[in-house]
Amino acid sequence: NERYEAWISTYDKGKLLVVDVDEIDFVENKEDLGKIIEKIDAELNGLF
Repeated sequence: NERYEAWISTYDKGKLLVVDVDEIDFVENKEDLGKIIEKIDAELNGLF
């Protein structure tokens, strides 16, 4: 995880959508998954 954190902190090739998965369970909870999908959709379609 440290290597990922180091890499992502310097990433500058495009936009990032960071999802903190410590507080959600998108595998077992469809509502949590829906929230992530909404965020992705908003980024792809330019709706903030």
